[in-house]
Amino acid sequence: ADTAVWDGRYANNAWLQEMPRPFSELTWGNAVLVSPALGLGDGDVVELRFHGRTLLAPAMVQPGQAEDSVCLALGYGRRGAGHVGDGVGVDAYTLRTADAPWFGAGLTLRRTGAREALACTQRHFELDGGDPVRRLRYAEYRAHPEAARREEKARSLYAEFPRGEHAWAMSIDLGACIGCKACVVACQAENNVPVVGAEQVRRGREMHWLRVDRYYEGTAERPRCYHQPVPCMHCEHAPCELVCPVEATVHDSEGLNVQVYNRCIGTRFCSNNCPYKVRRFNFLRYPEPAGENAPALHNPQVSVRRSGVMEKCTFCIQRIAAARSDADAGGRPLADGDVVTACQAACPTRAIRFGDLADPASEVSAAKRSPLDYALLGELNTRPRTTYLARVTDARPGLEDV
Repeated sequence: ADTAVWDGRYANNAWLQEMPRPFSELTWGNAVLVSPALGLGDGDVVELRFHGRTLLAPAMVQPGQAEDSVCLALGYGRRGAGHVGDGVGVDAYTLRTADAPWFGAGLTLRRTGAREALACTQRHFELDGGDPVRRLRYAEYRAHPEAARREEKARSLYAEFPRGEHAWAMSIDLGACIGCKACVVACQAENNVPVVGAEQVRRGREMHWLRVDRYYEGTAERPRCYHQPVPCMHCEHAPCELVCPVEATVHDSEGLNVQVYNRCIGTRFCSNNCPYKVRRFNFLRYPEPAGENAPALHNPQVSVRRSGVMEKCTFCIQRIAAARSDADAGGRPLADGDVVTACQAACPTRAIRFGDLADPASEVSAAKRSPLDYALLGELNTRPRTTYLARVTDARPGLEDV
């Protein structure tokens, strides 16, 4: 079953269709996952034969796939499903038999010579250099707890921003993240992020405000896999703010990098100057569903952006405003846990912590004090409010290759 549309019952959910799959980063369809040892390339169309049944499907190289096995997700190639799911991918049920519903031996694979472009996001928004995912052996962590922190806070030519009542920040635990992408879809639902379709994804134009990067380490046959969620970093010294000619991206006193949509004129200077590549340009007026129920799909607390403007993560500023309003109405100060971002609420492993750095007792303050805390591309001295906890592996001897 597919990680997004399951057995096909969710094929008409465009949010799930456009969600990059956890390991392949594939969207809008399925592919035959094959071992690198087979010599196939991404998009090579192959013919599958199984118990007298035949199916043509594009291949995709998956590091770690066993050499003598292939994998094809169910739930695609539907007919009569609706305007979203119809004709997306290939129908793996064609090969499925009653005596082998999930796996079976005896499949043959033949290269056809044809090719098909896959809507895959793996090569989009790549970071240039650095050591994005930091990991430590357990023994190394015990001997040198501060090993994950390699850069000290450098001096800057820019003046510090005046501090407000709160200092919003986020911490993401890479040891807990499993790459499920629940945070991606939660952010999309919360912030009225549009889907763009397979063709636009192939052009590198997906609009997700939060992405989960995937990294491999080791050999293609036995790789280790790491996942890293990357939202807007909300840098204290944000490179995007310096180049906007109309001050559409500005800093507030509580540390938020605010995007003023009705000022933006779409120069995209901020995107070019962002080292984290977390800004999304609304190229087109992406199709909205027709009908009287269409507005029900939108969160009324968040604006629906027009084409030609920049969009990005706002730390769910609408939730911050709502929590502040509730606290004021109750005559009490904001407490830790009053503000929960959409990605934080959806994370099944509690890898995301959000809160107020001005409160030393807050959960996010405790995470920032951890010796595992580090900043992505910290050597650039952008001073991001979003930081990470390095991943610790091999808790016991003998697990090095697991």
